Amino acid sequence: MTYAFTFDASACTGCKACQIACKDKNGLPVGVLWRRVYEVSGGSWQRIGDAWVTDVFAYNLTIACNHCVHPKCAGVCPTDAYVIREDGIVYIDESKCMGCGYCSWACPYAAPQYNPEAGHMTKCNFCFDHIDAGLPPSCVAACPLRVLDFVTVDDRPWTVDGKKLLWELPAVEHPFPLPEYSRTEPHLAIISHAGMVNGLEKVVSNREEVKPQARVRRTLFNRKLSGEKIARLTNTISKVWCDALYASSELPLVAFTLLGQMAAGMAVFSFFSGPLSMSLLVIIGGLISVGALVSVFHLGAPLNAWRALNHLKKSWLSREILVFGLFGGSWLVSLAMPGMGKLPLALCGIGLVYSMARVYRLRSVPAWDTNRTLLAFIVSAILLGGLGLEVVDVCVAAPKAGEPLMVLVVAIGLIVALLLAFAERNQAYKTARRLRLGLIGLGLVGIVGIYLVPNSVGRWIVIPIFLTILAEEALGRWLFYEHLHQRVL
Repeated sequence: MTYAFTFDASACTGCKACQIACKDKNGLPVGVLWRRVYEVSGGSWQRIGDAWVTDVFAYNLTIACNHCVHPKCAGVCPTDAYVIREDGIVYIDESKCMGCGYCSWACPYAAPQYNPEAGHMTKCNFCFDHIDAGLPPSCVAACPLRVLDFVTVDDRPWTVDGKKLLWELPAVEHPFPLPEYSRTEPHLAIISHAGMVNGLEKVVSNREEVKPQARVRRTLFNRKLSGEKIARLTNTISKVWCDALYASSELPLVAFTLLGQMAAGMAVFSFFSGPLSMSLLVIIGGLISVGALVSVFHLGAPLNAWRALNHLKKSWLSREILVFGLFGGSWLVSLAMPGMGKLPLALCGIGLVYSMARVYRLRSVPAWDTNRTLLAFIVSAILLGGLGLEVVDVCVAAPKAGEPLMVLVVAIGLIVALLLAFAERNQAYKTARRLRLGLIGLGLVGIVGIYLVPNSVGRWIVIPIFLTILAEEALGRWLFYEHLHQRVL
């Protein structure tokens, strides 16, 4: 026996009683909505002869977790925290979740949401405590017009009343704003509103209300302390902390990916450039260590991070963490045996960049689900690794001008980065995109300048070039993550 939600969009008034009942039953904080009522509208007035006619329409669509036939959230969770019951209900074992949020990226319906008060991911569990007691879910019980209901999928007679069984239809036939790329087969049946099938352009009118909140954690300082002054100080520190560390909700991941790719690039380049020096090993080890430390800031429950290898069979995030660990292990081998560890270090570096790209190849974020993601990550490793190695040579080893082959590879990387930046489809941040293009251009000018100025000066040009490209890559990675927050759902 499997359960499914049913919804009659033709009769829904948009009262949001289902949304409120869900929030009340589960004690959800502000900004966390397991069930969301989307207000969809479209159409306009048109003058035909002497008359004005309208095709204006509006309808509502209530969405929670659909407890899909193929739940993508459960498949990608690195800690294997998702449980799928025999009746098809999918819920999170909160004791295992480390709050990384990867499940919310992968879910086409953005059902899993981070709860900043609990410090882990949460989602609709079909009120299975009510189901087990023979009662309906809270959202169903609260609907005054009974347009929201639930059924057992195996009970076939109810399917003859005009409902669209979304788990039996391709996603391109699902009503807006449900995504066209989903393959999860959601357990949701809908009686269509006329506006759903009119072929006109549609928009979500209440996006600010239903959009999941940014992953901002204020719980670190939000402790209930006695005294008004202490409470005011606590709130001030909390605000500064959030504004500084989480201006972008994915800022820790920006740092982790760039540091990891820089270390990987340096490891690969060093394989072709002579023996590993102790200074280079120390720098690579520092990048690995800082990257691992920074990544922890993205977790809501870092004490559960040890479970991150629990799902190597399916989760690319688990595999990325494993390869990152192997990269650190190969660094230790190189540190102990400098003449023996170059090949393992380089191979693990290549594996790390590849596994990072695979983590982001998600159908739920179309802008990421392209070969450009892997190419962009390779370019980052080339630019940051190659330039970083040159900076080490200038500052730590024997000062010298850039090696011709190294500089050539970096120049090619800059040209590819320029082409990728021009191909960027995120039109919401035109100023940031122009700034990124300008930084890449400065980098190319600097590369040429290495050979146009005297050697005593030219060798130091590598440092500002490196800082310029580092700023460009950080900006590019921030724009990369912003695609995630522009999904329809």
